[in-house]
Amino acid sequence: WLRPLLSYGLEHDLQIRDLHNVKPIDSSEALGDNLEEKWNQEINEAKEESRDPSLLNAMAKVFLAKLIYFGAWLLLCVLL
Repeated sequence: WLRPLLSYGLEHDLQIRDLHNVKPIDSSEALGDNLEEKWNQEINEAKEESRDPSLLNAMAKVFLAKLIYFGAWLLLCVLL
């Protein structure tokens, strides 16, 4: 799906209608809200533990499960 889109984009100005829709759970609004929630949790946990909050920890709470899931499938495909 990417190659035709890039080829079209080389010859035309891309418009919103040219792009594919994403699942609501993968929208930037949903991901941003989730990251904000995890960041606020990280700030509270850091205060309780007398440490600096870590954006990496908050991002891991949002994305790590999917990264591991898809990484495992990728590894399986490469090995087979």
